[in-house]
Amino acid sequence: MPIETIQSKRLFEKIAEQIKMLISSGEYKEGSRLPPERDLALQLGVSRPTVREAMIALELSGLVEVRVGAGIYVISSQPRLVLTPNSKIKGPSPTELLEARLKLEPINAALAAERFRPELLDDLETAIDQQIAEDAIGADADRQFHMIIAEATGNRALAEMTRYLWDQMLSSHMWKLLIDHAQLKGLYPIILDDHRSLMDALSRRDSESARSIMEAHLEHAKEIFFDLAAYQSKNGNSDK
Repeated sequence: MPIETIQSKRLFEKIAEQIKMLISSGEYKEGSRLPPERDLALQLGVSRPTVREAMIALELSGLVEVRVGAGIYVISSQPRLVLTPNSKIKGPSPTELLEARLKLEPINAALAAERFRPELLDDLETAIDQQIAEDAIGADADRQFHMIIAEATGNRALAEMTRYLWDQMLSSHMWKLLIDHAQLKGLYPIILDDHRSLMDALSRRDSESARSIMEAHLEHAKEIFFDLAAYQSKNGNSDK
C-alpha cells in the first residue's frame, strides 16, 4: 500500500471545516444566521481576517451566503464543493497575498524612487485615469499602477515576483468574493489619494517616503477588505 501525502490545512480551512460540521450537525440550521464575524473570531480565538476567509470558503462550497449589510446565512447543510486543495480555495489566500505584497511592494517603491525617471509620472497618471474610469479597486488599472512601479525598479526579479502576486490575486475565486462583499463605495478617493502621494514621493526621489506610503497603502487595503469598521473608526467615516 503506497504512502499517501499528508495535506496540511491552513487555519481558515480548519475554521471552515469546524463550522461546516456545526452546520451538518444541525447546530446552525438552514436559513439561520451565523454569529457576526467579530464574535466568531473571539469565540474561536483567531483573527477576523481568518474568519472572513473561512466564510468565503464556505460560500464557495455552497453552505452559506454572505448578504452584505445583513449577515451570513446558512443556505444548505450539504456542500456542493468539497474543501480540498484542488478546489476553488487552492493557491495563496487573500491574507497570504497581502502579506507577501506588504513585504515586497514597499521595496519596489523605494527602489523606483531612487531610480526615478520623469516619464514614470505620465505612466502612473495614465493608470490612475484608467482606474477612475473603471471605478474599481483591485482591477486591471490598479494592477497596472503597481506593476509600473515594480518595473521602474529596473530589477526583473522584483517585477516578476510582483506580477506573480497580482496574477494570483486577480485569478483567485476567494479574492473576487472578498471584493464583491467589501463595502467600497466612497473609499476609492482614499486609494487614489494613496496613489497620488506615492507619485509625489517618487517624483522627489524620496525613497523612504515612498516605502512608508506604499506600506501604509497596503495596510489600508488590508483593513478595508477585512475590517472596514475598524478602519473607519480610526480614520473617520469614509462614506462621503
